[in-house]
Amino acid sequence: MSKITGKSKLAQAVEDTSGKEKLDLTKTTKKPALKTYRLYPDDIARLKKVTEKMNQATHKNISETAAIRALIVLGTHVSGEKLIKALRETL
Repeated sequence: MSKITGKSKLAQAVEDTSGKEKLDLTKTTKKPALKTYRLYPDDIARLKKVTEKMNQATHKNISETAAIRALIVLGTHVSGEKLIKALRETL
């Protein structure tokens, strides 16, 4: 009886794939970071009103998180003075 020499087909297949270059065919998406904020009941009511206005303007159902994202984008286009004025109104 002869002795088995060499590598198995499985070992050869693993070696063949380890030497190949990995191709990223899909773009990696941004992963959202979880961030928690505490809001007063008045702020939650305002957020719900903003979300309702956005839902009335479109046929899609927009979440409160999407509304917050939109407000953040709007905040980047507004001057700091207007933001401070709005902040004073909330206090």
